[in-house]
Amino acid sequence: MEKKVVVHMKDGTIHKGVTHDFDPTRETFHMLPGEGGGVPVEIAVDDMKALFYVRDYMGNRDFVARRAFDQAHRSARRAVVTFNDTEEIWGLLGEEHSDDGLGFFFYPVDKNDNNARIFVVRSAIKELRLA
Repeated sequence: MEKKVVVHMKDGTIHKGVTHDFDPTRETFHMLPGEGGGVPVEIAVDDMKALFYVRDYMGNRDFVARRAFDQAHRSARRAVVTFNDTEEIWGLLGEEHSDDGLGFFFYPVDKNDNNARIFVVRSAIKELRLA
């Protein structure tokens, strides 16, 4: 099944497209550019900062994600991720989270966020703080 994604690379490059073969245990996957199609690009997971599964490519530039947890999140594994480039995101760790592997799934705490879920690449983070 194809998923709309936005890939943020460690070098600052951003790719928008769809993927159908991302697997968190594999070192590479393919992405077909979302703007008018094209040739699939092979992406190396270790070169990424994060893979954002998005609702739409446009998003909302004026949107500011909420940086707080509420009572509904009390029993979830709450965390704050700080990337090496100082960007910070608040959310919930996926059930499958472990300290192994290339990365982990992270779910934004703000339900109005354009990101449905995020695959965070472990080598791109400065700090993972449990909240």
